[in-house]
Amino acid sequence: MQSPEAQTTKFESKAPLSKDTTSHIQPESKTEPTTQVQADSVLTREQLPNRGFRIALTLVTSVIILSVVAIYFGIIHP
Repeated sequence: MQSPEAQTTKFESKAPLSKDTTSHIQPESKTEPTTQVQADSVLTREQLPNRGFRIALTLVTSVIILSVVAIYFGIIHP
């Protein structure tokens, strides 16, 4: 009788592997050129608000939402 450490299990997949695995992600299609409207609507890093402001706004919004939920469920009694 063999110990459990000595026993090895070999797993083999019987499924055939496809050579082209990306064909379902992007089917072959012609790429269209970017129009001026699409190019103008792209936001760059310079157009975004300050990083500190974004973090502060996210924290304030989260605290307000959590406070409303806590009051609704009776965790906080105003």
